[in-house]
Amino acid sequence: MKNYKYDESKSWNWVVRQQYIPASDAIGDGSLLGWKLVEKFLVDNIKYDAASYPNEVSMRQVLEMMEDFHPFGFYPIRINQKNELRDGLHRLTIAKMACLKYIDVFIE
Repeated sequence: MKNYKYDESKSWNWVVRQQYIPASDAIGDGSLLGWKLVEKFLVDNIKYDAASYPNEVSMRQVLEMMEDFHPFGFYPIRINQKNELRDGLHRLTIAKMACLKYIDVFIE
């Protein structure tokens, strides 16, 4: 994880030129909750099943998040042991739209 200055922001042009953006360390490594942090997890290995996920992606929200991209706010997404998405659909959508190859994840 990376330390970021609170007022640091990046333009969308910067984001799409990256293969990997380290997650913020603002929420810790997940160990207090029993999660394992995995850095540089391959985006293509994350499974998303819309039928079993609790909410749908809101492209409006994704676009708002992209407009004011703050690296310190890009927290790891949560997956289970089978690599199925549990939390972070909008962040995963941004990662895919930016063609990121890797992101940080918490494994439950």
